[in-house]
Amino acid sequence: MTFLEKIKPHLISNDILIQETVLHALHDYPNVPEEWTIELLTEAFKNQDKQSSILIYIENMKINEDAVKVLLENIPKMDKSKIHLAVNLFERIDPKLALKYREQLQRYIGEDRWSFYELIVNGTEEEVWNKYAKTINTLDQADSYQHPLYIQAKKMAACIVQNGWITEEKIDVIIQEELKEDWFSFNGILTVYMIGLLKLDKHIPFISSLLDCDEDILLEEVASALIRFQSDEVVEGVSPYLKQSDSIIFASSVIENIKSDLAVQVLREAYQYSDELEDQDMLIEALCHQFSIDALPEIRDHMKKEYFSSLVDIEQTVYSYYSILGEPHPELMDWKLAALGREIEFRNESKQSGISQNGPILTENKVGRNDPCPCGSGRKYKKCCGK
Repeated sequence: MTFLEKIKPHLISNDILIQETVLHALHDYPNVPEEWTIELLTEAFKNQDKQSSILIYIENMKINEDAVKVLLENIPKMDKSKIHLAVNLFERIDPKLALKYREQLQRYIGEDRWSFYELIVNGTEEEVWNKYAKTINTLDQADSYQHPLYIQAKKMAACIVQNGWITEEKIDVIIQEELKEDWFSFNGILTVYMIGLLKLDKHIPFISSLLDCDEDILLEEVASALIRFQSDEVVEGVSPYLKQSDSIIFASSVIENIKSDLAVQVLREAYQYSDELEDQDMLIEALCHQFSIDALPEIRDHMKKEYFSSLVDIEQTVYSYYSILGEPHPELMDWKLAALGREIEFRNESKQSGISQNGPILTENKVGRNDPCPCGSGRKYKKCCGK
């Protein structure tokens, strides 16, 4: 049974802990069926308790025309304090699709965005390249990271790739130039993104070697590019970085999202090698998200350790793993109650401190590793301030 076949019955689960675990496992996985996105959106608008969680964690799934229709139909009925979660998903739609629904989307998308979409859809090769070069230069010259501008640059990079306006030879030249510098420029970072879109296998060893760098934005694109390959060649290239604390966060994220027997094997080996509890937590979470029975010995042994994990909702993750696989365990309900108890406690703390509950619960004690980082970087907590 494949990864998707195992979790499909739990995609819309009445057990909120299991559904959240499924959403976490799907968050960076590139092959989520488009109809699942529709199913999750429909559930989000039917079930208020799940709405925020679903709308946050489907951000990387493809928002196709049917999904746009669901959003347009339901956003006007939403609690105003939550509308931004749904509107944010419009950032994910293809510019051509956005233009098709321009009349309905204008109330949600700023006027300046439409000229950009026109460029992406109807601009010439020269026009797109010129805009792309200017945007990259602005990003490089800015005093701080400009996330909205970076997203625009990514859309142009995708346009360039889709139209065949860049060659492998050009990519090779850019990478060689970047390697001469101490830091990757935004041109280099976005070239890594293009390599992932093009799935250029010859670059897998090189991209894997970047996992030991300390440039967060570059690391995000390295991980995403490697995940796109969905190959055991990537697993082999990344596996050494599972055994280094400085690179384990992104390395485990990559191998967690390549669903193969070899991926499970190298995660198990890395766990057996590791002697740091925080590293072991990440490896156990990655193993749980593989939903492979082969990982049971490591997961079972890990839960014998008595401690509290600050970054991984370990009881929830392992409870969901056992439940989805239908495996019994004498402490299953204890894990469930512990996870639910913490969730209730955090929600009560949020209410008392006046923190909004329209998004993830961002208290001093808990920020989910896959939640948006409260610093506003646009990256996930585990790959930003949570490192």
